[in-house]
Amino acid sequence: MATPELALVMPFRNAAPWLASTLVALRHDSQVPVELVAIDDGSSDGGAELLLQLCRHWPAGSWRLLDGGGRGVSAARNQGVAASSAPLIAFVDADDRPLPGRLALPLEALQQHPGLDHVHGGWLRCPTDGAAPQAVRPWLEGAAFDWTSVIEYKAVLPSAWTLRRSAFERVGGFDEGLSHAEDVDLLARLAASGSQGAWIPELLVRYRVHPASASARLEEHLQGLMEVLERQLQGLEPALAPWAAEQRYGTLTWGCWQAWQADQLQLALALLQQALPACPYPLPRRRVHLLEVFARSSRRVGAPWDRQALQTSPFWKAACGLIEHG
Repeated sequence: MATPELALVMPFRNAAPWLASTLVALRHDSQVPVELVAIDDGSSDGGAELLLQLCRHWPAGSWRLLDGGGRGVSAARNQGVAASSAPLIAFVDADDRPLPGRLALPLEALQQHPGLDHVHGGWLRCPTDGAAPQAVRPWLEGAAFDWTSVIEYKAVLPSAWTLRRSAFERVGGFDEGLSHAEDVDLLARLAASGSQGAWIPELLVRYRVHPASASARLEEHLQGLMEVLERQLQGLEPALAPWAAEQRYGTLTWGCWQAWQADQLQLALALLQQALPACPYPLPRRRVHLLEVFARSSRRVGAPWDRQALQTSPFWKAACGLIEHG
């Protein structure tokens, strides 16, 4: 096999139902030499054995399977990068399905633009409950890769992300102490280091949203995101305190919407209460802003949105009570 230009790092844990479709999609996109490094992060569903069976006819040296020991996705990705040799690193989670161009488009972009350290595409958000897929194109909302934009938008999905090994290693890879929002943390550290990123304005992966996905563990995920946010906001000069408060409030009210949309109403109210001390808006504006957050967030993922039903619900009455009385 020719020296690979791109290493594809794929951690998995109990992803047997999706491994076959993911690997087929990857093989269809391998116009250039690609090194697959799969890391079994503590599966109990026979996923490692299935991967060995699925890859048995692949060319020798084009893939390897590592035992991640169940240490978590950050450690698994770092282990995969360390075991690979290519100068470019693409990530894909085994329960996501690459779309045509997932490998070729980032490879082309990074080859043509040597000043770029990483590139990121859009994704198709695909709930497994039968809801319609929703295209996510963060560049249309203004998301970029400078530090301020990263903190404001937090727009990152590892399965649509490709980096130069040199940039990844320069900032120390994923923080293995984080079990949630480790991708936001890495993106923020890259931005703070001066790394240059760019959007590939194409959908590169089908991101499956299912009960076993990390984002389904909502409270843990949101706590992890706030931990990363607070870490990044530490040490800002006093003049930036209002902006930092706005980032806290915006993140927590988005989390409130997430919990409401998942019918975790007590969590939604707890997040709203946590957000209010950082609220930058006067009291008469707070209800309207929260409605705007709910409407905008629902539209972004194609979720049902009924303003009247929300405003006549017991949840909204309780939320307004918090807003009025703190």
